[in-house]
Amino acid sequence: MDYRFTIFATLIVLFQPLFSRSIKVNDVAAFNKEVKTAMAGDSIVLSNGVWKDAQLTFKGKGEAGKYLSLIAETPGMVTLEGNSSLQLSGEWLRVSGLVFINGQTPKKTVIDFRTSSKEYAYNSVLSNCVIDKYNQPTKTTADHWVELWGKNNRVEYCYFGGKTNEGTTLVIWPNDSNCINNNHLVQYNYFGERPPLGVNGGETIRIGTSDVCTNVSASVVSNNYFERCNGEGEIISNKSCDNRYLNNTFFECEGSLTLRHGNRATVSGNWFIGNNKQHTGGVRIINEGHRIYNNFFYQLRGKEFRSALSIMNGIPNSPASGYAAVKDVVIANNTFVDCTLPWNFSSGADDRNRSVKPERTLLINNLVYCPSENELFVSLDKMDGIQMENNLLIGKKGFCTELSSIQGAVQIAKFRGMEIALTSSNGKDISFVSSDILQNKRVKIVVGAFQQTQESVNFEFASEKKCGPSWYKPKESSKL
Repeated sequence: MDYRFTIFATLIVLFQPLFSRSIKVNDVAAFNKEVKTAMAGDSIVLSNGVWKDAQLTFKGKGEAGKYLSLIAETPGMVTLEGNSSLQLSGEWLRVSGLVFINGQTPKKTVIDFRTSSKEYAYNSVLSNCVIDKYNQPTKTTADHWVELWGKNNRVEYCYFGGKTNEGTTLVIWPNDSNCINNNHLVQYNYFGERPPLGVNGGETIRIGTSDVCTNVSASVVSNNYFERCNGEGEIISNKSCDNRYLNNTFFECEGSLTLRHGNRATVSGNWFIGNNKQHTGGVRIINEGHRIYNNFFYQLRGKEFRSALSIMNGIPNSPASGYAAVKDVVIANNTFVDCTLPWNFSSGADDRNRSVKPERTLLINNLVYCPSENELFVSLDKMDGIQMENNLLIGKKGFCTELSSIQGAVQIAKFRGMEIALTSSNGKDISFVSSDILQNKRVKIVVGAFQQTQESVNFEFASEKKCGPSWYKPKESSKL
């Protein structure tokens, strides 16, 4: 026996995992064969071209620092068309560079972070991918474009735009022990135009459902750009607990970031830019324990539920699918400029038995500058559960003398083509408001979202230029 050959062969087997492979495949059959033996560090490369009716199931296990990857030969040059879809499950998987166009999913989801009801993806990443106008033939046929299951997954630098049929664009499911406390991260994505659907089911993002709204998701939606996401009144529908919405830009979106169910959401550093478009809204508040601070609301024209800030009444002994009372909410250091109705309290009090007023709700250090508006706030019920401290409000009649408001000098400055309002009026200390919307440390506590106009080195403004794949530009919205 040649022992040298035996030793050499043994060494190859022992050290094979140390060498990553790039495995190029030209069709679904080749992909299905190679995915069975691919290991941590390997990349399965889909060749450039049209992959028609490609229903891919990507299952495997990578390792921390050694993803098992499914990538395009050239980002943007691999298009999945016709009846195509992608399912993934396992650990430390990475998908990048794919484009779904000219068709629709044959399943309920285009990209699904599970391959069965018990096989989920964990620690996995979807990045630099596109789903563009990948719609069902009829508007009433529902599907979702992305579903996140499992835990610790990321969706980043993707473009999702032009959805015209029923179903949420991106859904996070905190449904069972494998999905609760999931810590998913949705960041730097470009959520493109979505025309009005006309019925419920047109959300851009939903986290949870009313059935599981007391479950903790702890997902983070940050630094995303939402452009004219007009599917329905809820651009984002929060339906679980402990989620955070940070530093996103909502550009001319006809709807609101809605805290529909679930408790303890954080809404901070967001830019709601209406540009005088009808029905553009800000934040709608239901349930308990939320913190809404350091947000900027600009030229929003929505009223009632779509007011810049809408605090709803609840239903007595509300079922999970109803309207729970607003309690223990802090709304601090936000700035409202040129909004039709900045504050709407006890929204919906005259309908569906919504008779439970907000309780222990604090508005503090907020700046409202709407010099063209006669009404800066409307309340449809008694306001004894809403506490006002140190807010500065200016309307058509000048300084507001109601709601224990303060007075102070206001400076108007230009920032990225918008008029922002600043003041040097002293604010009251709020422990969790340690910086301003531009991420400058608040050396001096002042009223409003802005301490100054200079941007911190850590500040990132979510825009169409910084979000989504750098290589993909959506077509004109007129073609929706």
